[in-house]
Amino acid sequence: MRIYLITVFLLFTSNLFALTEQNDKPQLPSVTDPVGMGDFAQVFLGLLFVVVAILAMAWVIKRTGFVNTRANGALKVVGGISLTQRERILLVQVGEKQLLLGVAPGRITTLHELDEKIDAGSSDNSAGESFAKKLNSYMRGSRT
Repeated sequence: MRIYLITVFLLFTSNLFALTEQNDKPQLPSVTDPVGMGDFAQVFLGLLFVVVAILAMAWVIKRTGFVNTRANGALKVVGGISLTQRERILLVQVGEKQLLLGVAPGRITTLHELDEKIDAGSSDNSAGESFAKKLNSYMRGSRT
């Protein structure tokens, strides 16, 4: 029983000693959160600035014409027919050649290279045929 009382006494006194020793030391300032609302605001404003800068550069490039999206008249779509919602046939003029292209999602196929030029946009078309009729007659072989 004696050993038990001594053990309890030592535990109690050691805790008291630790409490008194802690009070003797100068108290350090408490540590604040390493990331505060100011840091979040700074990161958010930085990202916002980068996004606005990218959009502004894209607008400037589009307005000044640094990116050439045209083929300067060397490539021209003469006409086309929609076969389905997603498939078309296009008549494209590349320089002096005319190509008949099949266009589907994810695929463009050259169907035919025309020997004679078809002028689908001419206003002197006496019969008033549409491009589709002209193309059908050309494909059948009756080139009138």
